[in-house]
Amino acid sequence: MDKLEFSSWNGKVVDNRKGKAKKASRAAAVPFPAPVRGEKAAAVMGWNGLVVLEPGADVPSLTVQYLKEIRKISCGECSVCMIGIDMLLDIFKDMADGEGFESDLAEVEKIVRDVAANAKCNFGQSALFPVSDAVKHYRADFVAVVKGDRKIDGKAYGTAVTAPCIEACPASLDIPGYIEYIKNNRFSDSLGLIRKNCILPGVIGRTCTHPCESACVRKDLDGSLSIRLLKRAAADFERKEKSAPLPVPSGAKDGKVAVIGSGPAGLAAAYNLRRKGYGVTVFETLPEAGGMAAVGIPDYRLPLDILRHEIGLIGDMGVEIALNSGIGKIDMDDFRKKGYQALFLAVGAHAGNRMGVKGEETKCDGLVDGVEFLRDLNLGKKIAPKKKVLIIGGGNVAIDCARSCVRLGFKDVEILYRRSRAEMPARLEEIEGAEEEGVKIRYLTAPLEVVSKSGKFSCLNCIRMKLGKPDESGRKRPEPVKGSEHVVEADLVISAIGQSAVIPVTASKKSLSVNKNGTVKVDPKTMMTSVEGIFSGGDCVTGPATLIEAIAAGNMAAEGIDLYLRGEAAGGGLSFDGVDLKSQRAGGYVVKEGAEAVPFLEMAKRTTGFGEVEGGFSHAGAMEEAKRCLRCYRVAVWEKGK
Repeated sequence: MDKLEFSSWNGKVVDNRKGKAKKASRAAAVPFPAPVRGEKAAAVMGWNGLVVLEPGADVPSLTVQYLKEIRKISCGECSVCMIGIDMLLDIFKDMADGEGFESDLAEVEKIVRDVAANAKCNFGQSALFPVSDAVKHYRADFVAVVKGDRKIDGKAYGTAVTAPCIEACPASLDIPGYIEYIKNNRFSDSLGLIRKNCILPGVIGRTCTHPCESACVRKDLDGSLSIRLLKRAAADFERKEKSAPLPVPSGAKDGKVAVIGSGPAGLAAAYNLRRKGYGVTVFETLPEAGGMAAVGIPDYRLPLDILRHEIGLIGDMGVEIALNSGIGKIDMDDFRKKGYQALFLAVGAHAGNRMGVKGEETKCDGLVDGVEFLRDLNLGKKIAPKKKVLIIGGGNVAIDCARSCVRLGFKDVEILYRRSRAEMPARLEEIEGAEEEGVKIRYLTAPLEVVSKSGKFSCLNCIRMKLGKPDESGRKRPEPVKGSEHVVEADLVISAIGQSAVIPVTASKKSLSVNKNGTVKVDPKTMMTSVEGIFSGGDCVTGPATLIEAIAAGNMAAEGIDLYLRGEAAGGGLSFDGVDLKSQRAGGYVVKEGAEAVPFLEMAKRTTGFGEVEGGFSHAGAMEEAKRCLRCYRVAVWEKGK
């Protein structure tokens, strides 16, 4: 997309129309929302300006279409932008009906300025700037409408709505929308909106890494909104009020789908496919459904009854979940004979990685894998506490293992991590929680050798590390310090340095293609593997990731499977990649107001059991926190090109 006629994006005017510029600028130099999948755009209008790509683009008609779309978003809470949009639509209607005047164009620009200065939310303060740009820079086109020389016609348009928080969310939840429902005491409506993209709201409301909060516009003003906890508030409210069943599809579609794995990716795919009317069976190897959410996260972070409740709602829709039903070999022909037209492989990443040190290959009592440790704990296996335990690693699994050991009664719990705290991948709040509970963290230390005697772990030979230049991960590379070898004694070592997927083999002649790291290779648009009819997503495709990323993969796979079974191709849309969604021209004033606090389980009760540590919002507290949302919706409308 190299052509660029005109742009006012972010207030910077680039005008390549005849006689307007000495040197034409390229469209690629302007970071505006762009069409995807090979589609073309004649012009794009969004919150931050107007971009015209093809000569002859109908700017007046695009402007009216844009106003109609943003009118749908205007909430009317302060009434400023809603009234302003309605006034503008009336002005343009009068022009189209031959009842307008050229002087109305000056009134358009005044309305835009007044709305931006007086609207109370980010949406109202930014949404109308491109209308003013259109009138200012394409005045002749609007004058032609006034004179009756051109019409405002309906054309082929595309529309996209996002926000900084929505774009940061792997599952693209309508965050301002569900927060607004909470603000207005409509918790059930909020939960319904959340479930369109996240079928495990209570789970994600407790465990999400919340990248949306890092993208929140309020972050640099007075602190991000507590978006994760507001999601939890909607889910918890439903459970307290006795949850209603999820809607069952009114009609059935031809075709059944098999889902291998009942983790978040598999559950999301099963829910979305069932909602579309397909018959779905989920096959799970373990005796408990939920994947890593069930067997990889301790109760103090995610009580099992929350997960079971949300899985139960999916089952009540008609999704069959077959536990203790591992699929060792995938035979698509056999599945087709049983009536399944497609299969979704979502086996997760349940195999712990090896440390790669001397002596590790000799299995000994006292050396365990972190994933296995948490799985045994969550499935009810008795784990006898010992005096000293070492956990190797710096991710959330390592932290979960350490905090679980504290609760099990281990007297001395220590994490060894080869980098510094700044590079530690675990969530900051989890690291701080572990330290508050007495977990020690020894940084810049790496294991060299596992020493065992008579089949029992004896000690760990370690070495001090220093940080060098950044590696491919972007973090500083740990390098051994010569002469710093030392021995660390312990009764138990838990290795928690990462996980890998164990991919089932296929019985067909064509096997699943895998990447160099052993993950399944898929088409990024459809999620189909190299074997027709088999789709895949979640940790077995991406490697270990977050639960919300797995849900996003399940959502996307369900769309791909649906299109495949209906024989259709994926549609187009707008991409916001590379677009600064926070940027906008000067608007009104925002009052600073800090976030609401939530209670935490007192320390004396934390370390003696697995009770949930983090409390949620009260009903009133959730409504107060929701009031802080600035509704930073970003709307873009594009006239489809030729």
